[in-house]
Parts: sequence; structure tokens; C-alpha cells
Amino acid sequence: MKQKVIVIGHSYSSRLGIIRSVAQVGCDVTVIVMTGFRRDGKTLNTRKPIDCFSKYVSHVYYCHRKDYEGLIRILLNNCANEKRKAVIFPDSDDTVVAIDDHREQLAKYFYFPHICNKSGTLAYWMDKTHQKNAARSVGLNIAEGVVIDIQDGKYIIPDSIQYPCYTKPLATMNGGKGGMHRCNNEKELASALNEFITTRTPNGKVLAEEYKEIEIEYALLGFSDGNDVIIPGIMQLLVISKKNKGIALQGKVMPVAGFEEVVELFKRLVLKIGFVGVFDIDFYESGGQIYFCEMNMRFGGSGYAVTKMGVNLPAMFVKMCKNEEWKGSNLNVQGSATYVNERMLMDDWNCGYITYDEFEQFLKQADIRFVADADDPQPERMFRRDIRKRRVVNSIKKIIKR
Repeated sequence: MKQKVIVIGHSYSSRLGIIRSVAQVGCDVTVIVMTGFRRDGKTLNTRKPIDCFSKYVSHVYYCHRKDYEGLIRILLNNCANEKRKAVIFPDSDDTVVAIDDHREQLAKYFYFPHICNKSGTLAYWMDKTHQKNAARSVGLNIAEGVVIDIQDGKYIIPDSIQYPCYTKPLATMNGGKGGMHRCNNEKELASALNEFITTRTPNGKVLAEEYKEIEIEYALLGFSDGNDVIIPGIMQLLVISKKNKGIALQGKVMPVAGFEEVVELFKRLVLKIGFVGVFDIDFYESGGQIYFCEMNMRFGGSGYAVTKMGVNLPAMFVKMCKNEEWKGSNLNVQGSATYVNERMLMDDWNCGYITYDEFEQFLKQADIRFVADADDPQPERMFRRDIRKRRVVNSIKKIIKR
């Protein structure tokens, strides 16, 4: 009988990367789509997303993106089997926390990422101040920062903040990739905080850290079983999406050669935190120095590029859960390749940041694509269908404007 895997998340492109990765080791995949309401504001959006057309997906469920109790009900009522535990891959920060917070209910039926098998620990370690303190303790460079606490839309800007500063949500599950701004003075910082309040939440915490001029952005994927940490390669972010801040539209995956020293420090960080599962770390170069940015306790949005280079991290996690040997797999990226994230590409084109010709050029230049796959063609067909529809809509909008 095939091992059952449950992939939970908001983004079809990153879910699809996990789906195809675990399919390589013969898993049966269920997808839980975290979605919103239709235009009526009441009916759940159950339009089948691109990844769910994959031939490797057996079942699809839909849950409102903020209904975490509903997510747990779907898991217990539709996916639980005490005799054959399924492996859960939560693919967004909030679903990672939701699963971890309900560990006592779920552990009997499922395997999932954790820290020391304790509930509530993942939310603690998603706090950037906790991550940065741990990073500093193992020898990594960090940008120092000050936390601004917002309560009922009110806040106090500390006098200790140095300008320019850079704002970001203290925990990405509370603010996503939004709320990130360079602020040259207190007035600009207040404007950024007010935007966070009106577009995100009137109650939250924002990190205002010292601004670093980023020369090169990087990311890496890894896997930890709690004792050993595997980091097979480095990803350089070549083009950042203008629609989705901080996410690579185009990047390059390459071996760790030249990064060995900092990679060892990243391994120490993961072991210090005690995380078990697949993870993603963002870092950057500024002034000739490497700085730690943040660690995500999930498969990163560009993670499938590593799978396509022959290192299957999600499969390692599945094998570990089944008490199978996972170290026999390929553990290092060999060679380099350029990848493109089609979802980021479509968003930037649809919002007018790039032309359709540029859109197609990015696809042609890519060695690795996250949606297109000759062995699993239906998601690519649906992606192309959406492109055709959007071209028609965009053409009609242009005619109306005239």
C-alpha cells in the first residue's frame, strides 16, 4: 500500500513541487487547498487549482485560509488512519503553526514537522527576534532591530531606532511578505506602520531593523532529522517578483562550493533550534558579508528546483517518518541551473510589470520550471488555459480604456 501524504497550503506552485517530489517515492497524495471566499463573500472558493490536476493527486479538500479548526476537522474526519499514519507537509507559515498547535490531537494519526515533539514551539521560533538571537549565538551575522508593538492600531516609535531602517512583520504568519519598507526617517516609518495596520492587522508586532544594502539575495533548502542536517545546494535569487515581494521569479540553483563555512553555521542553527523536517533559509550579501535573514519551517517556494537537481528533500522526510534509511539518497547538488517560478511570472505579467514577450522569454530561458513537466502534463495545460483567458480579459480592458 502506498504511503499517504497530505499537502496543505495556499500556493499551487509550491504545493505542486511537494506533490511531485513525494510522487518520486510512490506516495499517494491528498491536497488541502487553503482558499478564500468567492465574490459573494460567503461561498468557499472551490475552483480546482492548477496543482490539483496533477496525476499524482488522489483527493482534494478545500478550507478557508483562516479556518484552522476547520483544517483540523478535515484532517481528522477525512484523512486519519491510526493503523497507517499519513505524512503532513504544511506549506505555509500559518498552517505549520496550526498543525503544531494541535499536536496532541494529530500525532496519533499523522507525522509532521516538529521541534522536540512539543506543541507550540514552532510559533515561538517563527518570531524573527528568537531566530536572530539563535543565529547570532552560532556565529552568523544579523541586522540588528527593534520590535514595535501595535495594539488596537496604536504604537510608540522608540527613540533608539537608527535610520534608514527596514520594516517587516515580526512573524511572517502574521504579515506574510507584505509590510516590508525602507524608511529613511520617523515620518516614513509611521507611514509604514499605518499601512500595516490598515492592510494587515491593528494588533501585531513589526520589526524595524537596520537597513542593509543587499548586493545578492540567496536561499537554501535543507532537511533535518534532529541529529543530522542536509543542505545540498544554494539558490541565488536573480529576479524578484514585483507583485510578490521577496519571492524569486527567476533564480539559479548551484552547489554549496564557496559557501561551506556559512552552510556549517546554518546547520548549527537548525540543530540549536531542534527542528525536524524540511526547511528554507533566506540570507543575503551586503558589504561583502553574509547575513542571516530568516528561517522558514517548511518547503520553500523555490524548493522544487533542488528536487529537479536530483536531491529530493521531501522524500527524505517521508522515509525518516517510515523509519527507512534516507541517507542513501543523493545529498549534494551537482552543477548549476536556472529556474523560473511560473506563478510569480504570471502575477507580474498580469499586473503589468512585464510584457507578454518578456513572460515567454523567461520561460524559454529556464532550465527548470515548476509547473511544466512532460511526465505530468495536465497542470501545464491548465496554466496555459489560464494565460489564454487572462490575455483575452486584458485585451478587453485595453479596449474599454480607449
